[in-house]
Amino acid sequence: MRTFIVIILSCVSVFGGDTGVQVVTTVKTNTEGEIILATDVCTRNGQTNLVRTTLTKAGVVQIRIQKFYHSGVFVGRYMAMKDSSGFHAEAGIPYSVSFEFGRSNELRSAIIETKDSILDIFCFTNGVFYPTEAIRIQEANDALGAINDAGNAPTTAEVVKKMEEAATKIKEKYKTP
Repeated sequence: MRTFIVIILSCVSVFGGDTGVQVVTTVKTNTEGEIILATDVCTRNGQTNLVRTTLTKAGVVQIRIQKFYHSGVFVGRYMAMKDSSGFHAEAGIPYSVSFEFGRSNELRSAIIETKDSILDIFCFTNGVFYPTEAIRIQEANDALGAINDAGNAPTTAEVVKKMEEAATKIKEKYKTP
Protein backbone atom coordinates (compact mmCIF):
# COMPACT_ATOMS: atom_id res chain seq x y z
CA MET A 1 0.00 0.00 0.00
CA ARG A 2 1.14 3.50 -0.79
CA THR A 3 0.38 6.37 1.54
CA PHE A 4 -0.40 9.88 0.35
CA ILE A 5 -0.99 12.74 2.75
CA VAL A 6 -3.02 15.73 1.68
CA ILE A 7 -3.33 18.68 4.02
CA ILE A 8 -6.21 21.05 3.46
CA LEU A 9 -5.60 24.10 5.63
CA SER A 10 -8.56 26.07 6.89
CA CYS A 11 -11.01 24.47 4.41
CA VAL A 12 -12.30 27.94 3.61
CA SER A 13 -14.45 26.85 0.68
CA VAL A 14 -15.96 23.88 2.51
CA PHE A 15 -16.47 25.47 5.91
CA GLY A 16 -17.39 28.98 4.80
CA GLY A 17 -14.32 30.73 6.17
CA ASP A 18 -14.45 29.28 9.68
CA THR A 19 -10.67 29.41 10.18
CA GLY A 20 -10.96 27.40 13.40
CA VAL A 21 -11.72 24.23 11.38
CA GLN A 22 -8.92 22.31 9.70
CA VAL A 23 -8.83 18.92 7.97
CA VAL A 24 -5.91 16.56 7.43
CA THR A 25 -6.55 13.73 4.97
CA THR A 26 -4.49 10.56 4.68
CA VAL A 27 -5.09 8.24 1.73
CA LYS A 28 -3.77 4.67 1.39
CA THR A 29 -4.18 2.82 -1.89
CA ASN A 30 -3.85 -0.72 -3.15
CA THR A 31 -3.86 -0.57 -6.94
CA GLU A 32 -4.14 -4.35 -7.40
CA GLY A 33 -7.37 -4.59 -5.40
CA GLU A 34 -8.57 -1.11 -6.37
CA ILE A 35 -8.95 -0.34 -2.68
CA ILE A 36 -8.69 3.18 -1.26
CA LEU A 37 -8.72 3.94 2.46
CA ALA A 38 -9.15 7.65 3.22
CA THR A 39 -9.05 9.12 6.71
CA ASP A 40 -10.05 12.74 7.38
CA VAL A 41 -9.21 14.25 10.76
CA CYS A 42 -11.19 17.43 11.45
CA THR A 43 -10.10 19.80 14.20
CA ARG A 44 -11.55 23.00 15.59
CA ASN A 45 -9.10 25.30 17.39
CA GLY A 46 -6.58 22.47 17.72
CA GLN A 47 -9.01 19.88 19.16
CA THR A 48 -10.00 16.82 17.11
CA ASN A 49 -13.78 16.69 16.82
CA LEU A 50 -14.38 14.30 13.91
CA VAL A 51 -12.42 11.42 12.38
CA ARG A 52 -13.92 10.03 9.17
CA THR A 53 -12.61 6.80 7.61
CA THR A 54 -13.91 5.70 4.20
CA LEU A 55 -13.07 2.42 2.46
CA THR A 56 -13.81 2.26 -1.25
CA LYS A 57 -13.31 -0.63 -3.64
CA ALA A 58 -13.40 -0.12 -7.41
CA GLY A 59 -14.80 3.39 -6.83
CA VAL A 60 -17.71 2.26 -4.60
CA VAL A 61 -17.90 3.13 -0.89
CA GLN A 62 -17.90 -0.11 1.11
CA ILE A 63 -17.97 1.38 4.61
CA ARG A 64 -17.67 4.80 6.23
CA ILE A 65 -17.01 5.23 9.94
CA GLN A 66 -17.28 8.70 11.48
CA LYS A 67 -16.08 9.13 15.05
CA PHE A 68 -17.12 12.16 17.12
CA TYR A 69 -15.02 13.75 19.88
CA HIS A 70 -15.27 16.71 22.24
CA SER A 71 -12.38 18.07 24.36
CA GLY A 72 -10.38 14.93 23.58
CA VAL A 73 -13.20 12.62 24.74
CA PHE A 74 -14.61 10.00 22.37
CA VAL A 75 -18.36 10.64 22.18
CA GLY A 76 -19.60 8.08 19.64
CA ARG A 77 -19.40 6.66 16.14
CA TYR A 78 -21.71 6.61 13.13
CA MET A 79 -21.09 3.73 10.73
CA ALA A 80 -22.69 3.29 7.31
CA MET A 81 -22.43 0.46 4.81
CA LYS A 82 -24.26 -0.24 1.56
CA ASP A 83 -27.48 -1.52 3.16
CA SER A 84 -27.36 -0.32 6.76
CA SER A 85 -26.15 2.29 9.20
CA GLY A 86 -25.95 2.66 12.95
CA PHE A 87 -24.71 4.80 15.82
CA HIS A 88 -22.87 3.87 19.00
CA ALA A 89 -22.83 6.40 21.88
CA GLU A 90 -20.05 6.12 24.41
CA ALA A 91 -21.26 5.46 27.96
CA GLY A 92 -20.16 7.32 31.08
CA ILE A 93 -19.23 10.64 29.46
CA PRO A 94 -20.54 14.12 30.34
CA TYR A 95 -21.96 14.69 26.83
CA SER A 96 -24.91 13.44 24.83
CA VAL A 97 -25.42 13.17 21.09
CA SER A 98 -28.67 13.89 19.31
CA PHE A 99 -29.64 13.74 15.65
CA GLU A 100 -31.90 15.89 13.53
CA PHE A 101 -33.98 14.24 10.81
CA GLY A 102 -35.92 15.87 8.00
CA ARG A 103 -39.55 15.30 7.10
CA SER A 104 -38.62 12.35 4.88
CA ASN A 105 -36.63 10.84 7.76
CA GLU A 106 -33.31 11.82 6.15
CA LEU A 107 -30.45 12.52 8.53
CA ARG A 108 -29.59 16.24 8.67
CA SER A 109 -27.21 16.79 11.57
CA ALA A 110 -25.60 15.50 14.75
CA ILE A 111 -25.29 17.63 17.89
CA ILE A 112 -22.96 17.12 20.86
CA GLU A 113 -24.36 18.81 23.94
CA THR A 114 -24.64 19.00 27.69
CA LYS A 115 -27.91 19.61 29.49
CA ASP A 116 -27.18 23.35 29.36
CA SER A 117 -25.50 24.03 26.01
CA ILE A 118 -24.65 22.87 22.53
CA LEU A 119 -20.95 22.10 22.20
CA ASP A 120 -20.64 21.06 18.55
CA ILE A 121 -22.84 20.62 15.49
CA PHE A 122 -22.10 18.51 12.42
CA CYS A 123 -24.17 18.92 9.26
CA PHE A 124 -24.80 15.78 7.20
CA THR A 125 -24.92 15.62 3.42
CA ASN A 126 -24.25 12.85 0.92
CA GLY A 127 -23.39 10.38 3.69
CA VAL A 128 -20.76 12.61 5.28
CA PHE A 129 -20.74 14.69 8.49
CA TYR A 130 -18.96 18.07 8.44
CA PRO A 131 -18.22 20.34 11.42
CA THR A 132 -20.48 23.36 11.14
CA GLU A 133 -19.25 26.91 11.55
CA ALA A 134 -18.59 28.19 15.08
CA ILE A 135 -21.05 31.04 14.49
CA ARG A 136 -23.88 28.51 13.98
CA ILE A 137 -23.06 26.87 17.31
CA GLN A 138 -23.13 30.28 18.99
CA GLU A 139 -26.46 31.12 17.33
CA ALA A 140 -27.95 27.83 18.55
CA ASN A 141 -26.73 28.54 22.09
CA ASP A 142 -28.09 32.09 21.95
CA ALA A 143 -31.50 30.72 20.94
CA LEU A 144 -31.34 28.18 23.77
CA GLY A 145 -30.36 30.92 26.23
CA ALA A 146 -33.26 33.12 25.17
CA ILE A 147 -35.68 30.25 25.73
CA ASN A 148 -34.13 29.42 29.12
CA ASP A 149 -34.09 33.10 30.16
CA ALA A 150 -37.79 33.37 29.40
CA GLY A 151 -38.34 30.54 31.87
CA ASN A 152 -40.58 28.72 29.45
CA ALA A 153 -40.02 25.33 27.94
CA PRO A 154 -40.17 25.63 24.15
CA THR A 155 -43.14 24.17 22.37
CA THR A 156 -42.55 21.46 19.81
CA ALA A 157 -43.48 23.95 17.08
CA GLU A 158 -40.82 26.41 18.33
CA VAL A 159 -38.13 23.74 18.39
CA VAL A 160 -39.07 22.50 14.91
CA LYS A 161 -39.10 26.07 13.56
CA LYS A 162 -35.61 26.79 14.97
CA MET A 163 -34.24 23.51 13.58
CA GLU A 164 -35.75 24.23 10.15
CA GLU A 165 -34.28 27.73 10.16
CA ALA A 166 -30.83 26.35 11.01
CA ALA A 167 -31.12 23.63 8.34
CA THR A 168 -32.15 26.20 5.73
CA LYS A 169 -29.12 28.37 6.57
CA ILE A 170 -26.80 25.37 6.23
CA LYS A 171 -28.37 24.28 2.94
CA GLU A 172 -28.10 27.80 1.53
CA LYS A 173 -24.50 28.11 2.68
CA TYR A 174 -23.40 24.78 1.20
CA LYS A 175 -25.82 24.90 -1.75
CA THR A 176 -27.32 21.50 -1.03
CA PRO A 177 -30.86 20.40 -1.92
